[in-house]
Amino acid sequence: MIALPKRRWVMIVLWSALLVSVAVPGKALAEKSPAPAEETPGSADRPTASPEDRLAVEQQRIADRYQHLEEVLLRMAELNASTDPGRAALLRRVVAESKSRMVGVQFEQLVTLMSKGRLSRALENQKDLDRDLRVLLELLLSENRAKQLASEKARIRDYIKRVGRIIRKEKSLQGRTAGGGDLKRLADEQERLAEKTGDLAKDVKSHEEAARGRPSGNEAPEGDPKESESEKPSDKDHAEKSDSSPAKKSEDAQPSEGSGQGQGSSGGQSSGAQSQSNPTQKNLDAARQRMQDARKKLEKAEREGAVDDQEEAIRQLEQARAELEEILRQLREEEIERMLTLLEARFKKMLEMQQTVYKGTKRLDKVPPAERRHEHEIEASRLGRKQSLIVLEADKALLLLREDGSSVAFPEAVSQTRDDMQQVVLRLGRAKVGPITQSIEEDIIAALEEMIEAFQRAIDEQEARRGQPPPPQGQPQDPPLVDQLSELRMIRALQMRVNQRTARYSKLIEGEQAENADLLDALRRLAEYQSRIHQITRDLESGKNQ
Repeated sequence: MIALPKRRWVMIVLWSALLVSVAVPGKALAEKSPAPAEETPGSADRPTASPEDRLAVEQQRIADRYQHLEEVLLRMAELNASTDPGRAALLRRVVAESKSRMVGVQFEQLVTLMSKGRLSRALENQKDLDRDLRVLLELLLSENRAKQLASEKARIRDYIKRVGRIIRKEKSLQGRTAGGGDLKRLADEQERLAEKTGDLAKDVKSHEEAARGRPSGNEAPEGDPKESESEKPSDKDHAEKSDSSPAKKSEDAQPSEGSGQGQGSSGGQSSGAQSQSNPTQKNLDAARQRMQDARKKLEKAEREGAVDDQEEAIRQLEQARAELEEILRQLREEEIERMLTLLEARFKKMLEMQQTVYKGTKRLDKVPPAERRHEHEIEASRLGRKQSLIVLEADKALLLLREDGSSVAFPEAVSQTRDDMQQVVLRLGRAKVGPITQSIEEDIIAALEEMIEAFQRAIDEQEARRGQPPPPQGQPQDPPLVDQLSELRMIRALQMRVNQRTARYSKLIEGEQAENADLLDALRRLAEYQSRIHQITRDLESGKNQ
């Protein structure tokens, strides 16, 4: 069984309970006549509530519970904003989606319908509400967006490779067609390539439908309100439903973000009609049709016409590839934004923890050596344990940066800072709270502040680029976590830190050469840092991170 955070289990239980609660009135509606309650003394003198009224009361209770749940989600988002911005953003997104689908309004409509005895209409609306609640539940469970993005990027890259192979084969066919190749053989190859193109179009379509939460195929599922809306426009109830259904409004009014760019699972396409395809699928289908036309002309020995159709098929395929590359770029931008936000929050947390340790170190150093007792060592060791927790946070941040692999300066900056943190752990464990320990802690604080500023600047630049036109053809579609200017700034910050620490250590040297063991060890580590800065500068120049 997968272990989930406690809060996440709480939310799953809450949503599951809510879904079950919604299903209960539906079952009662299907039965239409609940069993009569047992008579109690004096009940004959009181008016008996009708089954419809009892259902309306129960539905109102569920509506109140849902309203409370939305308030809880917003409150949790506020509490998680500083420590876990990713989760906070997800919770706000769930509430925003709920408002977009007008779930609260749907609950109130159900109460009104039940109180008026319109049970058949209430049953239909309840199906819509149940579907919307399940969409929200799935969204709430999709907290680990990082893995989803990685999977989505891998899928799009696979599509791009498949389109590229088809384009190469189609160009080869076109060249042989124009060059007088065997028509029968060319027609057979064209048929097989058209089938591969059709298979790719089907894969794109099936994923698109799965992402929208719909079954594959062109037919609407049984009981789908969209089908009844189109078939029964004269029915008054259905007409009202068609005009006011929150689920339909949400889908039809959904903005086509990056329209014409072939947004894959991000769902930027209007979905008012089952047959509407995304641009990538449309181009693939068009390319397949052109290939079929070329095959027919090859069978009829119409060489020039076949070449023209093949040329058009290649154009459609190139367009499909461009759309897929744009989707990949947008997914990468989302991934970058999420990672930068997570890194900024993690480094802020590390900075706060480091400042606490630094204050404790300075407080202990104020105690004269002659007055220090065993309690002093215990307190220094306690600070060392707190410092070790910061090291763990640095390890997590370093893992994120190295897995991304698009930066060379930032992982090195974190690695050097992490090494300094580990030195502080060892020194505090030996109750060494003097100037060298404090100077290392000061450098750690300065490094954390520099990286936080760098992440904030990168986030601002990422937001400024949002909505701008895609890069021209030929430029990389997978942008790095930070641009080269940010990398150079970080390398400069690393070098400045080495320079400052060199100047600080020089003041601690008595005579012409250092003899203090701690100082010698610190100088050796400083020389190693300088060597690593030289290496990452060469890596950046050679484009090793690209």
